[in-house]
Amino acid sequence: MLNKKFLSQLKLFDPELCDALKFSFDRQISTLSLIPTDNAASPMSQYIKGSELGNDFIGHNSAEHISRIEQIAAKRIAKVFGAETAIVRTGNAVAASRVVLMALLSPGDTVLSFNLRKSEHCTGGQMNYNFVKFAVNPDDLRIDFAALRQTALDIHPALIIYSPVNYPINVDIKKLRDIADAAGAMLWVDLGQNAGLVAAKKIPSPVPFADVVTFSASDGLHGPQNGVILAKSHLGEHLRKTVIDTGHASLKKNVMASLAITMREIESEEFEDYATAVLDNARALEKGLKQAGCQTLCAPTQNHLVLVGIPAGKDGATIETKAEEAGLLIKSETLMTSDDKISYPILRLSSLYPTTRSLNEEDMFTVGLTLGEFIKSNFTAHDIAAVKNIVKEMTENLPLFSEEWLPEGEIVPQQDTDLMLKAMIYGM
Repeated sequence: MLNKKFLSQLKLFDPELCDALKFSFDRQISTLSLIPTDNAASPMSQYIKGSELGNDFIGHNSAEHISRIEQIAAKRIAKVFGAETAIVRTGNAVAASRVVLMALLSPGDTVLSFNLRKSEHCTGGQMNYNFVKFAVNPDDLRIDFAALRQTALDIHPALIIYSPVNYPINVDIKKLRDIADAAGAMLWVDLGQNAGLVAAKKIPSPVPFADVVTFSASDGLHGPQNGVILAKSHLGEHLRKTVIDTGHASLKKNVMASLAITMREIESEEFEDYATAVLDNARALEKGLKQAGCQTLCAPTQNHLVLVGIPAGKDGATIETKAEEAGLLIKSETLMTSDDKISYPILRLSSLYPTTRSLNEEDMFTVGLTLGEFIKSNFTAHDIAAVKNIVKEMTENLPLFSEEWLPEGEIVPQQDTDLMLKAMIYGM
């Protein structure tokens, strides 16, 4: 564990590293991130991950060898999500995705994928698949299930992938299941940052209908950087073998223990309250943006995600850069449609991290209004300074993880470490 003496020695011994720590700490504390993949891990999760358990690891010689800590983590995840099988051995969501692709597909197989999701992970000779896109209708920005069904019947994919990272609407997964069955395909749903809302039962779960469900234990769940695979029981053994065959032969006990405590925290009333606040804050953010005259796409939002159309004459990269100068971290992307000639440049925003830091609906409306007006501005020094002052006023006294989301009675020794780290960096 960190202590004051160690931190003081580190500052003297390695000032270069301390400068890097200061930059990272400054960025987290003094900015407000609306990037969907940004969020803070819970203090208890961080504490356990940084504990002496990191000195030990779980070795694996076969897919059948599962340690007690891994069993606890997998059992808790399966319980929280109502899954038949949970695999927690992959180090991140990308690794989990590659495992699923290699386990379920053969080279040359056809994959019908929402916005071509997961095709970006197909690198290497053994991952040569034929990806076919389905996307929202360009007219109403909704999925046309009748057209999707016809496409699936025409091409007979081996796998249908649905990953709503750019879609703030909660679709009826049973419709996707029915389409997959009709086409003779397996169904894989990647939850992305919606995992926490599903765990808290605030939005519908795909687990009863999908063959495989994946997500990261971070961002929406406040856990460690770890990939999770949920699956029907008949796929479990093959997926576990693929995990081992692709190099996931050992695990750090601290990561597994961190994941296990995260699942315990998710079952608390405080996490349920957090998930409710995430939904409320997303709607407030969207309302503020609309008040500023911005176009919100696929609206109204039904989860943590808010999509904002980038005005004509503006480009996402410039907005990202100027917003960061003003203390707002945002992500620009492109919203695909079923017509390859039509797409929409967007900002992909989330209420996850601001909610973790304790912002409420009134705050998020202000954030939306401020960002909306900034998007339409000329990005002058005055415009940037005005937004920076608003962000500073909002964030300067905010924690990275608000105590209101801590389960009742939880003792958090990491809080002291954070204070010591701040003192070491700033010389307090």
